[in-house]
Amino acid sequence: MKKNDKSKLHEKKVIKEVLKYISKKINQPYRIISYPDEVNRNSPACDMLVSFGNKKFAIEHTSIDSIPNQRRDNNRFIKLLSPLIIELNGKFPTPGHYKLIINIDIIPALNKSNGSKIYQSIKEWCKKIAPTLSMGGTYSGKKHFKRGKIPGVPFELTLYKSLRRDGEFRIGRFSPEQIEEKRKEVLKQALCSRGEKVINYKKEGYHTILILESNDRALANFNDIGDALNNAVEELKNVELPDEIYLIETEIEDDYEIYCLKCFVE
Repeated sequence: MKKNDKSKLHEKKVIKEVLKYISKKINQPYRIISYPDEVNRNSPACDMLVSFGNKKFAIEHTSIDSIPNQRRDNNRFIKLLSPLIIELNGKFPTPGHYKLIINIDIIPALNKSNGSKIYQSIKEWCKKIAPTLSMGGTYSGKKHFKRGKIPGVPFELTLYKSLRRDGEFRIGRFSPEQIEEKRKEVLKQALCSRGEKVINYKKEGYHTILILESNDRALANFNDIGDALNNAVEELKNVELPDEIYLIETEIEDDYEIYCLKCFVE
């Protein structure tokens, strides 16, 4: 199956999960009318038209990042640095496991031209530092981690040693500065681009719904996204918004969490 086909199937599944949530909430079944964006390729069209009884709904779905360009940067991060996990897993002194922490703000600095050199420098630094670390714990002081800069690597690294999972090596990323402001910008973009697609259907008598999908609870739970949405709406006072906005968290497969961030009031 092609990547685009898989993505479309996932999108439909997510929308249907939200429709089931609404159906249960209002105690009324839904009926799918059509998939406009699969037919109309010449102008903006929403993902799905449905009805609940005699009321028609235009629905648009979009996946949102916790910060701008997160999915693009995550792919770059995985491609360039994840092989370290295979190379260094089980190679350092035990007991204890190791975790290398990198600021996700720096991922755009990784590219094909410098990635190989940076990769080798990080690997050698970890091999040098790991044997010098003490086990993390209440009385370890600051000897269980080492923070440093390496010549030729345009960001700071931190390597930790902690209890359990002996020999395991992992890489983690920590939240960037001003993450709340960046999250708000992501929501503003979603409201202006995807929200506009369903707004056009209001003229035809449709009630409009925007579904926001997030799969990153580590950087953004529903409270964070709800706050960011409120701040974004405050700055978009002159922009017409969808009647309802739902958040669906899909990080855990087949255990989705759904929240109404903006509910319609008759």
